[in-house]
Amino acid sequence: MKDNSGKVMLALLAGASAGVIAGLLMAPDTGEQTRTGIKKWANKLSKDLEKNLQTGLDEIKNMSSEAMNKMGGANKNGGNTGGNASSSSTGSTGSSAGGSNVTNV
Repeated sequence: MKDNSGKVMLALLAGASAGVIAGLLMAPDTGEQTRTGIKKWANKLSKDLEKNLQTGLDEIKNMSSEAMNKMGGANKNGGNTGGNASSSSTGSTGSSAGGSNVTNV
């Protein structure tokens, strides 16, 4: 079965656009009043969008700093165990590769 979701969305967008244009053309207000109303609506929408984006950005920053704090706390509590294991294994293989069998006491 074909996925027609793209076609449906395009038809929905075209219908909404046609409705907006028809509404503007048949509006009882004069052109100047209509433009003033659109400007007010656009300014309000812009301010609301800016406020919402700033709120979202602040929330992302808070979540990021909380995650970094948790990561920092894990490293302080012994969360980093990879460094010690690799340094001990290189010490034992380094002496045999050189050809001399010296044992550190």
